[in-house]
Amino acid sequence: MIHSFSCKNFYSFSDLATVSFVVNEKAPDNHGYFLAPSEARLSKAETVIGPNASGKTNLLKVLPFMKWLIADSSNINPTAPLPVKPFMFGGQKNKPVELSADFEIDGDIYTYSFVLDEEKIISEELKVKNKTKQKMTSKKIFSRERDSESKLYNLDDKNFNLPKGFENSIRPNASIVSVAVRLGHKESLKFFDYWKKMETNVIEAGWIGDHLLPNASQHLIEALDFYSESKNETLKKEAEKLLSRFDLGLESFKIEKEKKENGFSMNVKVAHSFSGRTEYLPMQYESSGTKQLFILLKTILLVLANGGVAVLDEFDVNLHPEIVLSLYELFIHPETNPNNAQLFLSTHSHLVLNELDKYQIILTEKNNKGQSESWRLDDVSGVRADDNYYAKYIAGAYGAVPKL
Repeated sequence: MIHSFSCKNFYSFSDLATVSFVVNEKAPDNHGYFLAPSEARLSKAETVIGPNASGKTNLLKVLPFMKWLIADSSNINPTAPLPVKPFMFGGQKNKPVELSADFEIDGDIYTYSFVLDEEKIISEELKVKNKTKQKMTSKKIFSRERDSESKLYNLDDKNFNLPKGFENSIRPNASIVSVAVRLGHKESLKFFDYWKKMETNVIEAGWIGDHLLPNASQHLIEALDFYSESKNETLKKEAEKLLSRFDLGLESFKIEKEKKENGFSMNVKVAHSFSGRTEYLPMQYESSGTKQLFILLKTILLVLANGGVAVLDEFDVNLHPEIVLSLYELFIHPETNPNNAQLFLSTHSHLVLNELDKYQIILTEKNNKGQSESWRLDDVSGVRADDNYYAKYIAGAYGAVPKL
């Protein structure tokens, strides 16, 4: 469960930006929120709204980048650069990136933070918060900090019991957890498994569905490959059920894989039924919206089944606004989200504002210095719980609208 995260000097966000899923007792008593084991009240969904190029995707990149850094960074070449960029204007270009996330595992709240640049991790720290009757305190689990003169790391792991000689395995471009898991460190698995449950359609270069990015169509192939595996048959049936709701006549789909020398080929046929007759159409004849749903549903259904967080950029691309609302509602209703999975999305389908509370709306805007800024709607003075957020946003009452 994500409580909050922050970034500073991260792409277009020069100053500190924080996104919080935590709400107080003033938030409405509805299924959009849940009580975590820690007794913190959290939102199931946060939605980023703003003009094109305002920083929405950059804000969504924080969690997927931290997932990669914490769980997968040890997979890259030890001399490879880190896939991150600082704010490019002014003096920030030569300053480090700062990232942090508060998250909950089994009722304990952890803070994982990094300071880094494009070449190396400068510092890394994991803390756990301890709640007593008097106050909230925190205890360091581990930390490392790079000495600028010796270029070596000062490691403090007395509360983490890393393998003997671990200091010799420290890499400047990989997190402690990602390296420790490869060395069989059991304590690291808890954090590794948590972050691996995060599903996203965002990569370092942006939204994976952008046809200007290389291999954009590869993600449809990957989604279909996922559905073809026997262990995912239950999720495939759920996807078929939802697709049949959204695409008139669509009934099911079957995937035939054939092994070849350089991998495999995949033949996908989608069943459409009308007037008691069923015909199978090749996938290439399906609409862009249906193809987008194949990809989105893989991410959504995985997170709903396992818990965790879905980070989805351009949530509404090629989809009717009513379908966008239906997908959003999968996370809200306890029947479809028994594990309290969370959704963090960006969209231009502003009708979704009618389904949200002010605690679930994050606005982004870029100022005249090229810096992105973000704020949650409940931080804006005078916003009432019974306001028509859609009408007021379109009218420009909250900002974060294009200045044309």
